Amino acid sequence: MNYASQLAQEHSRANTDFISKAIGDDPKEFKKIIDILFNEVAPIPQRASWLLQVIPKKHPELIKPYIKLFIDTVRDFKVDGIKRGMLFSLSLQKIPKKLQTKALDICFEFMLSADETVAVKVYAMELACNIAKEHPELKNELIAVIKDQLPRNTVAFSARAKKVIKALR
Repeated sequence: MNYASQLAQEHSRANTDFISKAIGDDPKEFKKIIDILFNEVAPIPQRASWLLQVIPKKHPELIKPYIKLFIDTVRDFKVDGIKRGMLFSLSLQKIPKKLQTKALDICFEFMLSADETVAVKVYAMELACNIAKEHPELKNELIAVIKDQLPRNTVAFSARAKKVIKALR
């Protein structure tokens, strides 16, 4: 299937589900979505990014080869949907130790940024929580950052923040 053409036809959950089923658990087919994210022009990458929130739920193993790529490039994207999709898919993965520091720096940067959307901040918070669970010495710092951000963010941020703080304690 030509996924870029399919994505161009319509931006809907039905189309995303259709493409997701076509990809299944095939790493070669999933790589085509990654190529779209990095090589196509708007709005096709944004539409493809929705697949990063659908496919990893069923086939998290497909993300593993892209963990380093996502961590290395997530800051480069200006489109919220792409950052959100990358952070969501990373939050479902065990981040290799050698990449955890960089991933955590990105998470703190996104959570503290006044320019990032709540969705990006929430998935950054989830990813940071997962890393902090492996490093108890980071838990208090993460909790402090989250609490600092509560008055600056939305109810959705606060709701997730409460769950994350509870998970860290």
